[in-house]
Amino acid sequence: MKKTRMLAMALAVALCLAALVGCGDSGSGDPTTTGNDATPPQTTENNEGTDPVVIKYWTWFPNEDQLKPVIAAFETANPGIKIELTAMESKAYQEKLPISLSTKEDIDVVGVQPSAMVEQVKTFLAELDPIMSSVVGSDWKSRVHAADLAACEDLAGGELKVMPLFRSGAMIGYYNAKMLSDWGLTVPNTIEEYRDFAEKVREKDPSVLPAVYAGKEAWVNDEMMLNVLGQSGDYYNKFRYENASVDSQEFIDAMNGFKKFFDYDIFSMDIMDLDYGRAHEMFCTGKAATYYQGTWEAGILSEQIRADNGVALEDVGIMALPVVKAGDKATLRSYLDCTVAIVEYSTKQEAAARWIEFLAMGDGVDHWAKFFCGTPSKVGFVMDASLLGTKTEQDGFALLNTLVAEATADRNNVSGYSDIEGASVQKVVTGAATAEDEVKELQKEWGSGKYGG
Repeated sequence: MKKTRMLAMALAVALCLAALVGCGDSGSGDPTTTGNDATPPQTTENNEGTDPVVIKYWTWFPNEDQLKPVIAAFETANPGIKIELTAMESKAYQEKLPISLSTKEDIDVVGVQPSAMVEQVKTFLAELDPIMSSVVGSDWKSRVHAADLAACEDLAGGELKVMPLFRSGAMIGYYNAKMLSDWGLTVPNTIEEYRDFAEKVREKDPSVLPAVYAGKEAWVNDEMMLNVLGQSGDYYNKFRYENASVDSQEFIDAMNGFKKFFDYDIFSMDIMDLDYGRAHEMFCTGKAATYYQGTWEAGILSEQIRADNGVALEDVGIMALPVVKAGDKATLRSYLDCTVAIVEYSTKQEAAARWIEFLAMGDGVDHWAKFFCGTPSKVGFVMDASLLGTKTEQDGFALLNTLVAEATADRNNVSGYSDIEGASVQKVVTGAATAEDEVKELQKEWGSGKYGG
């Protein structure tokens, strides 16, 4: 799945980046076995004169800066265990991890990207339930959202080999709440309301765009179109999992429905030249009233994070993409964005389980979640209230979590195909091709065997 965290950009907020994705309290149990007879656990007790257990943890995300406070807190709470972190860039990680696991390199815990990577490396991953039940407690699953655990089992063909950290969603709207308030504007819920909104923004200040997104990026166009598709139901899931055709009225309607945002002059053709960084910058500098990107950009909701990154916006809110057809549902697509696993051949699975407990369902969640990576899988998680100062910010974060939880379809993308489908969307919205012609070509592409479609 295409990792979409491209946050190393001008004025980017310090949040979490790509894949992704998408992605408890405390428990107790008898830590005497790991449920793997071939790999007896190493004790986690740090008796005087003994060295700590060193857990070698590889991941692409959370990144090193985001994990440093998590590791420090864990090591303070667990003096018998040390975490040795290896953090890589996403693409490099995709290439290196399968090879390293196949040669049995000394690794204990790994981050695993949904969804193709799970299939690729699952034979090297331990079944989690026996280990977690023994080390953490038999009720450990009650501390993780059941839907996310079920998704993890689906990814591994019915086995629970990866633990969810959080899920993310796309696309979602961010709006300049101070600008809207000053100009007497309200958040639009339908495309007709959005057309009126756009006209009023231009009347107030012609230099401000009513709405922006990274129109130059093919995959972003795909995400936007699929959001419109999701407003009418779960056809994307039927396409993704049940072999429903791209060459369908549903996809035609979605492409033409998204094109209406251009026909109504909500999006101008100028934004087709904007890459991810430029679209983000335009919103952060007050040159756009609304902006579309994934939930991984939600750190921009926080006044504290905005201030830390030199973003001068006074107040930011969250909105769903306005509905195109009457009776449809404002929504987004969401999916697991980050999971973690214990390596099957590790001889330190007890200590590894303690680390995963802390990272996925314990106090560690509070440390990495403050970067607004996504919606944590930990049951009962509550965001640090100090990060969301205004009612608009608080309501926006609540709406984000509701939209992610009630998504009509999975954001289980196929990276290469998303770029191709997005290029077709670009042709349709610019008038270079018709939706009817493009879905026929896309069906040929999807059925070519390149993507398992």
